[in-house]
Amino acid sequence: MRVLLLSFEYLPVKVGGLAEAVTNIAEGLAELGHEVIVFTPDHGKGLGEPVERFRVLAFGEEVEVEVRKREENGVTVYSLAGGLLSESDVYGPGWEGLLKKTVLFGKASAGLLNAIIEESKPDVVHAHDWHTVFALGLIRKYFGIRSVFTVHRLNKGKIAGQYFHEANLAELAPYPDIDPEHTAAYVADMVTTVSRSYMLEEWGFFGIFEGKVTHVFNGIDCSFWNEELMETANFPREERRKRILERFGLSDGKAFMFIGRFDKAQKGVDTLLRAIELLSNDPAFAEMRFIIVGKGNPELERWAKDVEKRFPQNVRVITEILPRETVRELYGSVDFVVIPSNFEPFGLVQLEAMCLGAIPIGSAVGGIKDTVIDVRANPEGGTGFLVPPRDAFALATIMVTTKNLDTETLQRLRENGKKRARKDFTWKKACRRYLNVYTGSVDRVMSFLR
Repeated sequence: MRVLLLSFEYLPVKVGGLAEAVTNIAEGLAELGHEVIVFTPDHGKGLGEPVERFRVLAFGEEVEVEVRKREENGVTVYSLAGGLLSESDVYGPGWEGLLKKTVLFGKASAGLLNAIIEESKPDVVHAHDWHTVFALGLIRKYFGIRSVFTVHRLNKGKIAGQYFHEANLAELAPYPDIDPEHTAAYVADMVTTVSRSYMLEEWGFFGIFEGKVTHVFNGIDCSFWNEELMETANFPREERRKRILERFGLSDGKAFMFIGRFDKAQKGVDTLLRAIELLSNDPAFAEMRFIIVGKGNPELERWAKDVEKRFPQNVRVITEILPRETVRELYGSVDFVVIPSNFEPFGLVQLEAMCLGAIPIGSAVGGIKDTVIDVRANPEGGTGFLVPPRDAFALATIMVTTKNLDTETLQRLRENGKKRARKDFTWKKACRRYLNVYTGSVDRVMSFLR
């Protein structure tokens, strides 16, 4: 099968988790013996060799599109440059710049496919997130290729219908303001998202497309998130913990880590900070250590730094992007990783942690609920703990409970987590399910089934 993937991110261009997901899907499909092509904006990177030039009309101007091609791990990647496609701000510049960039990407994608279709007509086009709506719409309109649209995270926004008119897709814009996610899902033959629980939590959206909607779990690359690659691989875990805490200026103690964006909408760092403040009144707090890694909302950054200042023996805040190798050392050394998200389509942190033996404490939402098995519900097969979202008291309570777990329980949770991450959430497994989606031979969610 020949598969065309459309995405605004593809490694090495990375803003969030989308790049790793799409890259792993592409390489996984190629490894299974399928021909995979990727269309993505160049974003000023200049990757690959120039192979094609053509002009498109966009917003009253002619834009010369330069196509660059490279082969990576069995995947053919076409980077589209020229005009805003060469802008280094992946999701910019600004909101209007982003919208114009998505329109230009759509027209350039249709132009490129028109140039190569005689030798490389895809059997299916797989579009990722709303930024590809114009590319998906134009490819469907002009080439009629079977299509799949994947929502990695709902944006829940609208854009002016004029952008659809500019993209030669006026028929998809009957109203002044249009939801691009709704439009992409309407156009596609199949709609997927990255966890079953997230799909059901957002059934107000996904239910509109009942009959062609399903889920495909993301995977995790445990070949990188592997204890054998750690600098301290030969040390016992308690010694690793002691060393990593010293590295960040803390004495030894039960170690809890948060890593993620500081935002008010999704990641729940505010819930964790409130939980730490609650814990400061508990005698158990003296033996607890918290490493908080992330950046984003200035107000949350100030709050986190204030908590660090108030509890310097217990809390360390790192508001910088750490190398993946350093993050691996942290996962392989701390006792617990806290994922207090308000919502989470899938989430990779809990699986990265499980690969390296850190026990996840997460909100019972979306992909976290689908990947972490609460040991209280399944004492023998449990991999971590789940708590209600936005509940600082529940989070504080469970962290005290986990601090006091015996060595045997901790070891069982670690081993269960490693097995589950490495067996149940591989990219190869995800790719096999995507192949079923492409051919239509996959289960769908039906509201009348219970």
